[in-house]
Amino acid sequence: MGKTSTVTQQPAIPLLTLNFALICLSNLTLYMVFYGLNPTLPIYIEQFGGTTEIAGLALTSLTLAAIISRPITGWCVDKYGRRLFLVIGLLLFLLPSLIFIWMIPVWWLILLRFVQGLGWGVGHTAVTNVALDVVPPQRMGEGMGYFTLFTSIAMALSPPIALWMISQYSFQSLFTVTALVIICTLIVTFFIRYPRVEKPSAGERPVFLEKSALLPSLVILLIMFSYTAVVSFLALYALDLGLQTAGYFFTASAITTMAARPLSGYIVDKTGRKGFNICFGIGTVAPIIALVILAFLSSTLHLVIAGLLYGVCLGFIYSTILIITVRRAPPERKGAANATYWTAVDVGMAVGSMFWGFIAASMGYQLMFILTIIPFAAAIFIYYNYRLSNVA
Repeated sequence: MGKTSTVTQQPAIPLLTLNFALICLSNLTLYMVFYGLNPTLPIYIEQFGGTTEIAGLALTSLTLAAIISRPITGWCVDKYGRRLFLVIGLLLFLLPSLIFIWMIPVWWLILLRFVQGLGWGVGHTAVTNVALDVVPPQRMGEGMGYFTLFTSIAMALSPPIALWMISQYSFQSLFTVTALVIICTLIVTFFIRYPRVEKPSAGERPVFLEKSALLPSLVILLIMFSYTAVVSFLALYALDLGLQTAGYFFTASAITTMAARPLSGYIVDKTGRKGFNICFGIGTVAPIIALVILAFLSSTLHLVIAGLLYGVCLGFIYSTILIITVRRAPPERKGAANATYWTAVDVGMAVGSMFWGFIAASMGYQLMFILTIIPFAAAIFIYYNYRLSNVA
């Protein structure tokens, strides 16, 4: 009697669990506050005695603090666990919002914005690490696609809601709501089940910038360095051309970003290394075409088409490079790799806003948009020359 062989099919590992929903909700609310305060605090500063130059310090102060805190947080979450530093980050993020309710002087606000930046760097780094722990490795692309989708939702909804609140009610109302949202986020985090993760061995030296993460982090730095030119100067460029419809670019961009993020994750999970290359190729060619269109901008239709293309970049690149960054690192240094990635994002944004402002002032917006293609070309060279997709 011959042996009967049976093939047992592996059950699909669930992704959309309560735990995953809670961490996505935490990410959404954290970003809602982040994107709500960014456009409104400069208005607060100008209305209460500050100049336009000082108004820009609200974001600069936060970004600088985040750059300082992220590398330290990356090592700490590996060494001491995610929960502690997620709570610390949220408390640091909450404290300034509570004090803002008292309508404090401008310089105190900027100082407290630095404290809030420390909280943002710690809390956001920790919450992303928790997501990376919670998502099953076999569905990492899809999971992080959905996780970052909530960032896009916050980016689309929060600024108009915050601006509506200060126009219809008051800054005090805005600060009260943001404080309540952070408190709700803090409460939600206590219901998250934190998986056990590998920790660095005792006596191992602190790792603030993960060496294996440097190349993919350089790629995202270059991409964000270029993107900052669009964020900072597109509206001014459009006005110079007589177009008051720059908002259509960002609306179109948000639509394709939200569509592309889950799709890119699905492609990565199903096709591995090939999927990384597909996502990176689409995510870099599309914005280059968009930048050429912006350089020769003459109509609202151009803004819409460029926005749709640039949204493809943000949708395909963000989580794809993050997954590559984390997979290249040893499991016990995943937190440090994640922090290195996000530090690169912050540095690219901070340096880019200053650099492209100088270029625009000295050479004009059209040439500036043409030059922003160069960082994309450098990112493409690094990605393919060093075979960064060899992690599948």
